Amino acid sequence: MKLPFWPNPLGYRDIDLGLSRVFQLLERLENPHLKIPPTIHIAGTNGKGSTLSFLKAIFEESNLKVHTYTSPHLVNFNERIVLAGVEISDDFLNKILRQCQAAAEQKPEIKITYFEGITVAAFLAFSQIKADILLLETGMGGRLDATNVLPQVLCSIITPISFDHQEFLGENLEKIAAEKCGIIKKNCPVIIGKQQDSVLKIIAQKTQELNCNLISYKSEIANYDLPLEGSHQLENAATAIAAIKSQKQFLISENQIISGLKKTFWQARLQKINSGKFFNLLPKNYELYLDGSHNIAGAQTVAEFLKSKKNCQKIMIFSMLKDKDCRGFLDILKDEIDELIAIEIANESKSRKSDEINKIAAELQINSRISKDIFSAIKLANGSEKQTLIIVCGSLYLAGNFLEENY
Repeated sequence: MKLPFWPNPLGYRDIDLGLSRVFQLLERLENPHLKIPPTIHIAGTNGKGSTLSFLKAIFEESNLKVHTYTSPHLVNFNERIVLAGVEISDDFLNKILRQCQAAAEQKPEIKITYFEGITVAAFLAFSQIKADILLLETGMGGRLDATNVLPQVLCSIITPISFDHQEFLGENLEKIAAEKCGIIKKNCPVIIGKQQDSVLKIIAQKTQELNCNLISYKSEIANYDLPLEGSHQLENAATAIAAIKSQKQFLISENQIISGLKKTFWQARLQKINSGKFFNLLPKNYELYLDGSHNIAGAQTVAEFLKSKKNCQKIMIFSMLKDKDCRGFLDILKDEIDELIAIEIANESKSRKSDEINKIAAELQINSRISKDIFSAIKLANGSEKQTLIIVCGSLYLAGNFLEENY
């Protein structure tokens, strides 16, 4: 399904951080979060989904059944809740949502937010379907995130922290890091991805306070064969491997790790598109990529990827939400692209206007044009006899539109 009937999806970006409502609703449902498999909890700004995907592939290669909770979804809501390796069905999703709604509407009514409600529903689903392990990704932040209700976990993972959601998490990296560190549990291993020194100091202080073993991704860096593009994925894979080796619940062999890494798949992260309507519009001298990066750290990974692509023309089809740093994002990429085609995100009221993007691009001296949608932009980019790379990027919502239309 596109969006669930409850909580009201019209306010799906309304945010009211706190855990009291979540705990109240969980209690009315007989605390399903206490009846779930052993859990790895993942927070951070960038790389959460990729790290989770590496973990999932490795555990499944080890013949384990894996639940996952991720956000946001790209095309269908069901992507967020995966039960023992299978996306939740519409029927079961509606069933657990009705249970959660009934509990929330008991007197006194609990005014639950969208993310809180779907997270509680996910815990209810995880408690009713058997699996060996749950991979749980925070929505935003950590300390007050609706996922942060578990008394204990196998380990906590904190992927690279950078600027995003400053209006909720704090205006500097240290405050953002403190919020992300809120998922850390006493005496549990903490695995960290690549961090800036100021962030590392905050994490180290928190782990020391809670008597946690702090483990760096660096101990696992090696030349693994990865299907995901971008050198940063080696760091995400190393973070996943460090987490695998830190837990004592399951015995995972080196061969299972290597084989699992090779089978990892994660959409809209420098994803090469090899089929579909948009792909079929292009001649053989074109390559097409899709990426959902939308912050400064994401722009840096895209820039590094484009820099590695030598001897080709590079065209970026771009859009972004109004609350993201469009100028900062494009400033990082300006030297790596030959042309930008600005569009608006379909059916998204918070999309930047294409003429505003075009103006910013012009101020940054980026060769830029405007098109009305993805289909028109790809047709506009077509026609060169040069070896050409097209990358569609700037927003996960844009990536979702792309995947939905590229049938």
